[in-house]
Amino acid sequence: MKKWTKPVALLVTIAMVVLVGLVGCGTPSSSGNKASVKPLHFVFVTPLIGHPIWLKAKKGFDDAAKKYDFTGDWVGPQGIDANAMIQQIENAIAMKADGIITMALNPQAFQPVLEKASKAGIPVVLVNSDAPNAPRLAYVGTNNANLGTAGAKEILKKLNGTPANVIIMQSTMDATVANQMAEAYIKELKTVPSTKILARVPDNSDMMTAVQKFENLLRTYPQTNVIIGVAAEVAPAAAKVVNEMGLKGKVLIMGIDDMQQTTDAIKSGTVYGSEVQNFYRMGYQASQVLVNYIRDGKKPTSPIIDSGTVFVDKNNLDTYANQMKDWLKQ
Repeated sequence: MKKWTKPVALLVTIAMVVLVGLVGCGTPSSSGNKASVKPLHFVFVTPLIGHPIWLKAKKGFDDAAKKYDFTGDWVGPQGIDANAMIQQIENAIAMKADGIITMALNPQAFQPVLEKASKAGIPVVLVNSDAPNAPRLAYVGTNNANLGTAGAKEILKKLNGTPANVIIMQSTMDATVANQMAEAYIKELKTVPSTKILARVPDNSDMMTAVQKFENLLRTYPQTNVIIGVAAEVAPAAAKVVNEMGLKGKVLIMGIDDMQQTTDAIKSGTVYGSEVQNFYRMGYQASQVLVNYIRDGKKPTSPIIDSGTVFVDKNNLDTYANQMKDWLKQ
């Protein structure tokens, strides 16, 4: 075997070192290449940490974490508590999270802490309830006015001219998202002059509270023929009381979201239908927006992303879930 002279061997060695260096120093990748990007840590501050509807958002958040290679904390109170949420956002800022996802339960109350996150250089994506005056990167959520208007139109179609005597139940009376939905329902329903809003009450997103209030409300207002829920537990609670009082078929129940109890009640005919929000999309796409911005400097084309709503009744109960995944094909 022919031996290399020392100068030639040295040149070959240098060339090999340079080649290895070029291979190892490739350009920073976009979000798709997990091997060469900085690990990111996001914090999702939810208003209801164990609520089955918000757990759909958690599933989207978790799936996005696997897809885009980030770690995520899912934190928040057991019951509606704006101050507890604000403290969790403060904690995320203190730990220097790379991004925060949350719901601006009360936009005015959340404004200072969202400004603090911005000053700390932490991008925030809001879901389900926006704070348009805050320095957020984007809002991914329901168009609340569209949901209320569409739900009211379905009610009027079903009533077919029968006057509506309505009870509305929502989470809290100061929740912006619930108020926007309820007011859109009322505005559309009142295009029929005979509409009466008998009561509008909160349940603090608690099933037992909702059941107890319906027991009292339906005795106080026996003329009720429409119940509207703009909190997920309202339709199941109303269905329970309506069944117990023998009012099935006499009271039209319009719910929101797709808790199992709600879809079961639609199937049985106690609940007429539900305006289902896409919480999975909120969790997934909010994460996607953060990843694209932090890793690639890309902002969404619009800061407001409508996650969409699907009206679910007996006719599409078995197919609506596929319809809610259509945005993934875009």
